[in-house]
Amino acid sequence: MRLLLLPVTAILLTACQSSPKKSAEWDVPLTLRTVGPAYADYVIERADAKKDGSVTLVEWTKAGGTEKCFLLVDQNKDGVVTRTELIRFSSNKKFLDLTRRYTDFHKDNKMTPRDFRSPSGVRLMRIEF
Repeated sequence: MRLLLLPVTAILLTACQSSPKKSAEWDVPLTLRTVGPAYADYVIERADAKKDGSVTLVEWTKAGGTEKCFLLVDQNKDGVVTRTELIRFSSNKKFLDLTRRYTDFHKDNKMTPRDFRSPSGVRLMRIEF
């Protein structure tokens, strides 16, 4: 029974990480838990020209990012950034603070995933840590 739970749990976690947000979910507050998936959805939506669910270096730079930032996010160094890599990279306090600094477009301290779609959202493709 225990051996069966581990693969099922892994499948569920993978499914949760690979499903994009619907526009109705763009108004949830950005927290450490929600900033990763929101950023991943933003990058895939903005940069994935081939609509295959991943972003290459060429797609990343055409969307306004830099090669240095791409290499930071591409954790397994395979030349492709996936949604899971984007979530892992952006699910930390340092990234949340960067997001607060650049994407709180209305300066109301009530950030939601919709703020990624503001004019300042493109700056998050050029991550400056």
